[in-house]
Amino acid sequence: MFDIEKAKQNSSFRELKHSKISSKFLSLDGKNLLNLGSNDYLGIASNRALRDEFLQICLGSEWYFGSGASRLVYTSSDEFDRLESWFEAKFHKSAVIFNSGYCANLSCISALNSDDTLFIADKLIHASMIDALKLSNAKFKRYAHNDNEALEGLVKQNCDKFKHIIILSEAIFSMDGDRADIDFMLSLKKRYDGVMLYIDLAHSFFALDELGIGARLSCDIDFMLITLGKALGSSGAVILSSNEFKDIFINSARSLIYSTALAPINVAWSNFVLSKDYTKERENLANLINFLGLNSTHISPFIVGDNAKTLKLSNSLKSLGYFIPAIRPPTVPEGKARLRISLRADLEIDDLVSLKRILDENGSH
Repeated sequence: MFDIEKAKQNSSFRELKHSKISSKFLSLDGKNLLNLGSNDYLGIASNRALRDEFLQICLGSEWYFGSGASRLVYTSSDEFDRLESWFEAKFHKSAVIFNSGYCANLSCISALNSDDTLFIADKLIHASMIDALKLSNAKFKRYAHNDNEALEGLVKQNCDKFKHIIILSEAIFSMDGDRADIDFMLSLKKRYDGVMLYIDLAHSFFALDELGIGARLSCDIDFMLITLGKALGSSGAVILSSNEFKDIFINSARSLIYSTALAPINVAWSNFVLSKDYTKERENLANLINFLGLNSTHISPFIVGDNAKTLKLSNSLKSLGYFIPAIRPPTVPEGKARLRISLRADLEIDDLVSLKRILDENGSH
């Protein structure tokens, strides 16, 4: 059972935030704060003009706020087929919609498990992928984050022992904001029999470019997980694979089989968002990344190290008008507590000038 007192003593105790208005600004504890804690990277989820345009379209539609059943019972709207078709055309793979990225990873990785399969996972993959491995009693090994030599060593040691080796990685890692070396992983597929790739594009898709950094390699990546609740500003997720594995997921992915499907109006919103052009927003996001200078992606970690010091800095920035969450173990490794700064396209450089000065003064470890 979780030890509450121990968590409080080492400054890792968590509480729900009671905030309002999650847009460029949010209201928390009576303060209006610049929102640097959201995964709404293009500002789509809180774009009033887009919302109002969509709601006008809804007035003449057959989109409702409940789907009424699992998709294996029936599909309540052709918007599901439309969304899956968009992904299939763009990525040249079969697509299946899930209720969330967590649900998709949990049940799809579990569905891929077998006695003759070994999973090899980057040390910093998302908790949903780790939970899938543990709950399905899968055989798995982990390698140091983005360590290509260690990864190849594990593949070489085990390729003759298993029919399938599935490498699990994120494309852009959610806490460090760095990129996986997918080209190297694909080279392992060519050099070792039975190697497959499962890449989570949750923080890559739609943010810096339309399809994410794995798109140019999509034909060679066996499984791609895309969430719709981050840069796309919607909800749900899509798993991309071959036709064969699509059938396997439909028949054995438990969170798909036993969950009521997303509301049709949510799926319709995803289709609506995908019909728009966000070139200007992405250009502005790139400018913000360059100005802040902490990382090459929209996820900019500021490593502090100590839990208490990280909380103190987060609270100090809150008093100055910035909402930047303190991320502590077990979400990140011990000694790697940090501020996770999520840049979003509806910010301006002027919004970040004072923050950059404060961070420069504090320095990161």
